[in-house]
Amino acid sequence: MAGMSTVIFVHGTGVREPVFSKLFGRIRSELHRRRPELGIEPCYWGEADGARLWHDGSSIPAYDATRGVAPGPEDEELALWNLLYTDRLWELRMLAMTGPPGGELAPGRQPGDVLDASMRSLDPSGELAAALAAAGLAGTFESARAAVAASPAYRQALAAAGGSIGALRLAVARAIVAGALAEQAERDDADIPAVPDAAARDQLVLLLADDLGGREKGVRSPVADPVRGLALRLATTRARRRRGALTDATYPSAGDILLYQARGDRIRAFIAERVAAAAEPVVLLTHSLGGIAAVDLLATQPLPSVGLLVTVGSQAPFLYEIGALWSLAYDDPLPAHMPAWLNIYDPGDLLSYVGAPLFPGRVEDVEVNNGQPFPHSHIGYWSNPKVWDAIISRLP
Repeated sequence: MAGMSTVIFVHGTGVREPVFSKLFGRIRSELHRRRPELGIEPCYWGEADGARLWHDGSSIPAYDATRGVAPGPEDEELALWNLLYTDRLWELRMLAMTGPPGGELAPGRQPGDVLDASMRSLDPSGELAAALAAAGLAGTFESARAAVAASPAYRQALAAAGGSIGALRLAVARAIVAGALAEQAERDDADIPAVPDAAARDQLVLLLADDLGGREKGVRSPVADPVRGLALRLATTRARRRRGALTDATYPSAGDILLYQARGDRIRAFIAERVAAAAEPVVLLTHSLGGIAAVDLLATQPLPSVGLLVTVGSQAPFLYEIGALWSLAYDDPLPAHMPAWLNIYDPGDLLSYVGAPLFPGRVEDVEVNNGQPFPHSHIGYWSNPKVWDAIISRLP
């Protein structure tokens, strides 16, 4: 090939102009540092052909009212239960961390002694027994109570209790109910426990707290808010209350994928126009969905000026294997006019795939390690020197 090569960068999903400008600047800087004679051009299809809310979110219920809405008590309660379903003792452990260490009660009568006595001699009242039966938990309640009572987390929480144990009493009740639900799911051999509705579950907690010594009205434990706050940061909260904000955060990426599946011809045409306007020979450097679009374009339309296709973190091989690639059926070979194809992937990037086993002799796979957990591994390629070594060594 004669002349100065042109590298055209084709981005992936959900990239809007400020992000693209920053990313393209990084890529251009790295390429110029290693190969200053290269021509480097952007192919930013997101502005013209990317997904957007053309009618200002009119299809989304309460869109304007739920953009950036702060979580409320119901969100925090939901987050806490999300954790308790996985670890019934989570809240007790957090409460234990707020007081003195140690798994045994100190000598002398302590605030938690009365609660502990009620816990160990618990005989469900008629109302609680009826609610347990209605929820299908009568058979697992006692073993769940015994497991909580025997746990170090319970003993440590008792030792850490202050003058008021209302918050601890409720935490103990929640731990027992969560444990009974988990044990019932195991007995039913169910992946997802058949839990009662939230109102019935919460009523069980209140009735159990009554049997353990009663509820304190308006209880505000100094540790209750930090416990709930941590739960909120760690768990998934009610999406409905923040649907507008969640939509803003997620629709660009998901929308671009859906848009490409429905009207990918516009994105492919945009890439073809950029190729036609560039100095030959052309290298298409692509990421994620950009690689899918480039494979579809090159497989169906001969572009002699393109001498190399580079896909980074691409799903094109996987789509081909499951029969979902637009340009090729699962048993179609790559056409003869397809240029050389370099495919860079990170095994830790769950959105990257290999192509050589599907197209022997036509795709060169290069494995790299971006050193990041997923999903950061999917965007960590551009700061990985091994990625640039692989690309630069194969440029015309």
